[in-house]
Amino acid sequence: MFGMEVEFMQDQQLWKQFISGDEFVVNVLDAKIAESWKLCSHAEIDPYLVKPQKILSVLELVNKQQQYSNLIEIVKKQIKKVEGDLLLKLPVFILTDETGNILWRGGNIQAQERANEFYFKEGTKWTELNVGTNAIGIALRTKKDKYVSLNEHYAYASRQWSCSASPIFDETGSLLGVLDVSTLHNESAKDAFLLLTLLTQRISNILIREDLERQKELLQYSVLHQRDDFLCDTHFKIVSVPEKYAECFAVGNDIHMYIKAKTIYKSEKIYFENRLIGYKVRIFSDLSPQNKFYYPGVPTANKTYQQFLQQVLRLADSSLPIHLFGESGTGKEVIAQTIHYNSQVKNGPLVAINCGAINQNLLESELFGYAPGAFTGSNAKGQKGKIEQADGGTLFLDEVESMSAQMQTALLRVVEEKKVVPVNGEPRKVSFRLITASNQDLRDLVNQDKFRKDLFYRIYVCPIQIPPLRERKEDIKQLIAAFCESKKWRINWQNDIYNISCDYPWYGNIREFNNFLERLHIFYESQVPTREQLKKLIEAGVLPNDSVKLAADVEDIPSYRRKNGAVKEIDELRQKLEKNHYHLSQTARDLHISRTTLYRKMKKYGLNK
Repeated sequence: MFGMEVEFMQDQQLWKQFISGDEFVVNVLDAKIAESWKLCSHAEIDPYLVKPQKILSVLELVNKQQQYSNLIEIVKKQIKKVEGDLLLKLPVFILTDETGNILWRGGNIQAQERANEFYFKEGTKWTELNVGTNAIGIALRTKKDKYVSLNEHYAYASRQWSCSASPIFDETGSLLGVLDVSTLHNESAKDAFLLLTLLTQRISNILIREDLERQKELLQYSVLHQRDDFLCDTHFKIVSVPEKYAECFAVGNDIHMYIKAKTIYKSEKIYFENRLIGYKVRIFSDLSPQNKFYYPGVPTANKTYQQFLQQVLRLADSSLPIHLFGESGTGKEVIAQTIHYNSQVKNGPLVAINCGAINQNLLESELFGYAPGAFTGSNAKGQKGKIEQADGGTLFLDEVESMSAQMQTALLRVVEEKKVVPVNGEPRKVSFRLITASNQDLRDLVNQDKFRKDLFYRIYVCPIQIPPLRERKEDIKQLIAAFCESKKWRINWQNDIYNISCDYPWYGNIREFNNFLERLHIFYESQVPTREQLKKLIEAGVLPNDSVKLAADVEDIPSYRRKNGAVKEIDELRQKLEKNHYHLSQTARDLHISRTTLYRKMKKYGLNK
């Protein structure tokens, strides 16, 4: 007993040292707890708080409880079944939603009354950034089971409790909530850790089974009812499409992807034995084929990219030259195809050539072709060049900036005169839609005298900048689904891939991301990788200059994302430090980074005063 008291006093002293500003004392703690304490400290969470900042209103709580009523009932039934097997002292059971709002609470009455003293009850948001380090908050952030002992809590009021928490995932693999058991003035919650994990897995299995039943009932409903309506599941994923819209809508997509602000529609709930199984949606607006356009890429869920595609569609209908500018791997070929197949010359050929992939000495004959016997080793019948092949259609010149000065001059002549002259041949009239692309800014190249100004003004009529993947991370989920579908790869851990993928900037964009998925499919086709294994597979294809630190210091990521940013970063750090007279806390706040990150950067760049 004496030893336990000494250990308790040591833990209390460590906690007091930490909240007094000594961050290094956490090195003796469990890694996840140390990480959480630092997170709370950097967010300036009051360790002595009693009433959390975020508490739902009565109406908000009632609405939440109605929304999650099925989950609440399942949890209550499952806890009742195992409660007698849990050797707990003064327990409280807690269920939260996926953002940490407490939806339901049960357990020992005396313990619940004590929990009320610091608002550990229904309606309170129980995250790390609202109440300090706790098992629920860590489980929400990491999506993994976690046990937190009494003295591992950050807030003083919580240090009377030990807690075990386990995430609950829905039928799609998405985080639905967290189930927690907390015990007052004792560590018996640790004994419930394993059984709690089994319990949340059982709950998830029940949700999956219920979803399969709903899908079965919805399909039976679709057979018996008229085909003029769209049928969607409870997540508004399309299950059945009316025949007249078969070309416009895809089964499995969220119907809201197609419904715009001006769309006139009516939705109606579908019940089976008093249980919601889906929705019936009838659309009254004109969605005939002429309102859709061809896009060979994966459907986007990002509003900005949807607006970008609308811009592409408007320009496609014109005959003006278009210049695509975007980072490597953003899908310039896909956009070129989109423009061509939605243009007035869509029935003509689309001829593409990568100017950077061909030796400049051969590029002339590739583009312009040559007459019979033009040079030694040439085809005796001659060869029609890419420009002439594109007659009546579209010519797509990728990496146009890599053209030599001589080739730029020759291309300018073709664009101006609408004639092509094969090597040793006669001029021939051509008519084509011109699309060019580069991964460098042509304006900068013109200013550096690396690109002809007169050619620039000929091809840079309608410039389009393609958004990089890191600016439309919603589409990562779409890309994963499309890849799995193409490989007929049935896995239930797509969300694990999505969650970790969102922590990377993907400077190689869609090409880099697809390379990662290919590696993943090879190594883990029939098994589930850990988070560390996923990280290693991603980083295996990352260039050294593009590497980004994951971990908890997510506020540090922007500084890594800046290409050629070291000098700029040093200057910014020095300016902020001098402005604040080397007051580190204020400097860290100005830079929107943690103090730990600031210490590390100062050491890295030798900026200590």
